[in-house]
Amino acid sequence: MIRRTSATDLLLPFVVVGALAYVLLRGYYSSLPLFQWFPALPIAALALAELVVARRVRAAVRHDPDAKPMTALAVARAVALGKASALAGAAFDGAALALIGKVGPDAGRTAAAQHDLWVGVVVLVACLALTAAGLLLERSGIDPSRGRGSRSDRRGWPADADRRD
Repeated sequence: MIRRTSATDLLLPFVVVGALAYVLLRGYYSSLPLFQWFPALPIAALALAELVVARRVRAAVRHDPDAKPMTALAVARAVALGKASALAGAAFDGAALALIGKVGPDAGRTAAAQHDLWVGVVVLVACLALTAAGLLLERSGIDPSRGRGSRSDRRGWPADADRRD
């Protein structure tokens, strides 16, 4: 069973990737070309797609009248995609913040640093959106009625299902 992603689960990739990116940027920033903002586009597109899928999964799990049915495997895949996207988004958030932290102090003095600061901000916003969309997609696969009012065992069956009267 997959457990929900918590803040501490997101903190580890955020800190590790952010620290590694900052160390690498400190050593090699001057030899790198200008960063481009367009890699943020597919990240933002993925976040938008996950928001759309999250809405559909949520409707299917809650058995809304207008919802198209989804198989349990499709819901599980969507939940796994949401979890992976939230973790990847947190890691990229750390890298974007490392870039912002590296070039921020020099942004007023050099055009390259100012350009890279804006790129860092655009990527950070896209990655924050991916993290949020991933968490929303992961949580959309949770049945709100499960666990309320009925006892169930580890397999999801009611506790009394195996008893014969």
